[in-house]
Amino acid sequence: MSNISRLTPEQIEALAKEIREYLLDNGMWQDVNIYFNGKRFTTRDRETGKYHYNDREHLIEEEDQDPRNYFEYVNPNHILSMSFEGPVCEMLYYDEYPAIRKGFDKIFEKYGLYYEFGHHWNFSCYYI
Repeated sequence: MSNISRLTPEQIEALAKEIREYLLDNGMWQDVNIYFNGKRFTTRDRETGKYHYNDREHLIEEEDQDPRNYFEYVNPNHILSMSFEGPVCEMLYYDEYPAIRKGFDKIFEKYGLYYEFGHHWNFSCYYI
């Protein structure tokens, strides 16, 4: 690990919110799950089964969520993980939307992190 100190739970939550806001700002908050601090930001309401894409009026946060219950490749010293389909998958895996990808990557750099893919539809973060 570099000279960057470990992030606090508050900083990790700020990172998760910044990612969600960035995706919302760019119309890409669709079929995305962000796992952090035992929580999950998601686009699907479990109670109604309805998806809320790019909808700031329906931001869904769930407690007691562990990404290891949904995909196998997760940093054992979990910081933040994501799973995604749709436009975020297109951006990250298929190199679509390069300008948006550049801004997305800068968010992680700002927090002293990089991400590694587990599958083409998920990643986990590590300290630089």
